[in-house]
Amino acid sequence: MKNNHYISTDFLIVGSGLAGLRCAIELSRNGYKVAVVTKKKVDFGSSSLAQGGISAVDPEREKNGSDSYEMHFKDTMKAACGISNGELTRKFIESSYDDAIKFMIESEIPFSRSKNSDYPYELHQEGGHSRPRVFCVGDYTGKAIMDSLIKIVENDPNITVYEDHSAIDLITSKNYSEGDLQIQCLGAYIYDKKNDEVLTFETRSVFLATGGAGRIFLFTSNNQVSTGDGIAIAYRAGASISNLEFTQFHPTVLYGYDDNGRSFLLTEALRGKKMGAILCLKKSGPESKIDFVKECGYSPDGSAATRDIVARAIDTEIKQRGITNVFLNVTPEVTGKTVEQIKEGFPQIYKKLKEIGYDITSEPVPVVPAAHYTCGGVNVNSDGQTSGISNLYAIGEVSCTGIMGANRLASNSLSETALFAYWAARHACSNFGKYKKNNDLPLWNKGIATKSRNKNLVGYYWDEIRLLMWHLVGIVRDQERLLMAENRIENIIREIRAYYWNYFITSDFLELRNIARLAQLTVKSALWRCETRGGHYRSDYPEKDEVNFKKNSLV
Repeated sequence: MKNNHYISTDFLIVGSGLAGLRCAIELSRNGYKVAVVTKKKVDFGSSSLAQGGISAVDPEREKNGSDSYEMHFKDTMKAACGISNGELTRKFIESSYDDAIKFMIESEIPFSRSKNSDYPYELHQEGGHSRPRVFCVGDYTGKAIMDSLIKIVENDPNITVYEDHSAIDLITSKNYSEGDLQIQCLGAYIYDKKNDEVLTFETRSVFLATGGAGRIFLFTSNNQVSTGDGIAIAYRAGASISNLEFTQFHPTVLYGYDDNGRSFLLTEALRGKKMGAILCLKKSGPESKIDFVKECGYSPDGSAATRDIVARAIDTEIKQRGITNVFLNVTPEVTGKTVEQIKEGFPQIYKKLKEIGYDITSEPVPVVPAAHYTCGGVNVNSDGQTSGISNLYAIGEVSCTGIMGANRLASNSLSETALFAYWAARHACSNFGKYKKNNDLPLWNKGIATKSRNKNLVGYYWDEIRLLMWHLVGIVRDQERLLMAENRIENIIREIRAYYWNYFITSDFLELRNIARLAQLTVKSALWRCETRGGHYRSDYPEKDEVNFKKNSLV
């Protein structure tokens, strides 16, 4: 393993999803050199998987009464279950159109146009939203956004993308001065997989934009990169972490289909008021037309309820009835839509399911919940700055802004991501001269490490952690199972730590190191919150505790 490369740049961004690319574009437009490191290819991030869309209230719709900031605010706060930052949430909602949607329109993202409305764009109304306000590009919004931003980045001489590069750890001032109360981020050690070497990046500011941590669970809608890297890296550097107990499980991923560890997602827009699909317990017969979420008393909103309610309803019925899955019915008989309307509204989903062997226009399809979104993450302020480490920013799903609270409202995430990427970039540019560069950062020290002969060990731990998290720390939790999980994970971390110092690193091992830490922090947060709130359901504490737990958790 080599370690002889030293790279200096104005700004370093770790991650190449919507957050990373929007931030890079804004920094470059202000004249700065930007390095973007991504552990796969630049188009591999989870942002490209977003089917539903991006929510925002157009000021024109606010003026004419079609929608309002206040309604969007109330919807977001209701989903957040009482622990959202109200002041920042209002700022987010009032800024999303001007600072996020307009940017995307200017970036030539082809939002679906309306055919039968005075408003130019087709707006979806997803679960939890009181009005249609979700901008979309068919059912492949994330991919359309990423395709457009990647073209901009590829043609920008100020932005250099390092593909197949994994972040190891941050370099901070605590390596130099023990007495500093405020830790300063100076750069990062980055592993170059192709050349098997560790690079030392020196920079004015680092932006963590690594996405969430869905792959700490056995079943997830996330792709391979969502291993909680940024959260683990920030935690090791000394940043504070909040609300990791609030994992949002998407209610509907296709049962029995696995694409490299990722379940195929069936967007919430299918169950929204515009399409009207329902969840049922049988594939045929009268029960195939009954919305069990409503019929069984889980929510008066039925299958259009928020994700935490619907996911828990499905999980409960599966366990109580001893079944493997429920069904999503999108057929014309239930939705009242024509076959062509279903195909045109969700072309990619229809095509993919047809390839697998399902026709959503003629039959219900089997679905189960899966880990989908990490509501917590690295604590940041309204400029995306982390708590406790100066000139370190966290943007996108890796961060905890205080907006999502205990449960994310559908399609708020892309808005939040695009907005905070812009705000963070703006803040970093205005403070560029505040922090001096350190041109004497130490190169990576490989110590006495040697090449490992046991390549199967990483895969073994990886499988054990994900299986353990699914069964003991999944949709429904209790103290007994959480304590079992905590004990085993802490043992695994000790074993991983010994391995880390004895053998050369690999990209797979770095991910294992991070998911083990994320699993531990998630369990600790879940043990602390002795109540049920949002995406965190404790069967031994089934009620909210507004006295002791109406606040963020903190690690």
